[in-house]
Amino acid sequence: MEILFQKLKEQGINDEQRTKIYSYATKVTKNTLDEVCPFLLRIALESEKGPLKNTLGQVIFHLQKNDRINTVIGLQKLVDACLIVNPEEMFNILQTSDDDAKNLAENIKSVL
Repeated sequence: MEILFQKLKEQGINDEQRTKIYSYATKVTKNTLDEVCPFLLRIALESEKGPLKNTLGQVIFHLQKNDRINTVIGLQKLVDACLIVNPEEMFNILQTSDDDAKNLAENIKSVL
């Protein structure tokens, strides 16, 4: 798993993987969004790579600024960002949250 995390940090995910992950994110409940999105936002913003200085980072900033980070789109973008900056911590958060988050973590792993 460590090799996979290193590869994710270096290369990110491809469009096919992103589409599958985004579709899995649409299946979580509002309670799960409210629970995990703030933690994923913290990971994305406090990563060792610093703030994301690309389009993805701008989208996340815009969602946060407009109080829309705890939405499906927010979760999709945060997962995308966390896979780049700190996938280990993202999986830790998802796996210690509710059943929806645990299922999301397992589905993401199956795509990778």
